Amino acid sequence: MIFKKKVFPEGQAPALDQVVDQLKSLDNKNKKLMFRMFILYLGFAIFYLGLLILNPDQELTVENRVQGVIYILIFVIAAFFFRYHYRKTYKADYTAPVLKMLEDARDRHKLLRPGKVWFMVFIVVVTDIVVTWAMIGDTSFPESWSLLTSILVIQAGYYAVMGISFLIGYLIWRKKSRPLVRNLTRIIDELRTDETPMNDL
Repeated sequence: MIFKKKVFPEGQAPALDQVVDQLKSLDNKNKKLMFRMFILYLGFAIFYLGLLILNPDQELTVENRVQGVIYILIFVIAAFFFRYHYRKTYKADYTAPVLKMLEDARDRHKLLRPGKVWFMVFIVVVTDIVVTWAMIGDTSFPESWSLLTSILVIQAGYYAVMGISFLIGYLIWRKKSRPLVRNLTRIIDELRTDETPMNDL
């Protein structure tokens, strides 16, 4: 039986078979999501390649094309990030030794891991730079605004959007993955406790 959000009370470890069922179900959903994200970002890269690089429009400046190259690189990196995690989840070995399998699963479903954090920081910062660069020349800004004011307004809007996006992502993770991570941690702690006396012999 698969439980969706159940977290067992303190001192009570969840049943291993229930957690593994929950893990497999969530892994299957994540595989589909990551594959779709891979296709989506690859599609964006191809679209921008045609729009800003291959497009013969004489009105496109060198700056526009350089910005296009940066956008494409961002989309390609994002696409292969999702492809990497898709393949990693696809290759998950549920027949591995129990403790290793559970620890690997917990690592996959943690919200913040070094690789994910650095990826997010890179994407957010590089996208911020190119978006700011592209928008600075936007004539829709009031003429009375200084360059610094324009940049600050862009930054405020950009990071507000990023903050909302992260909050939505966190809420989704909290609902779908955090119960699993907690249950995995309970079982891992219990297994390690059971192994300790044997290791002391």
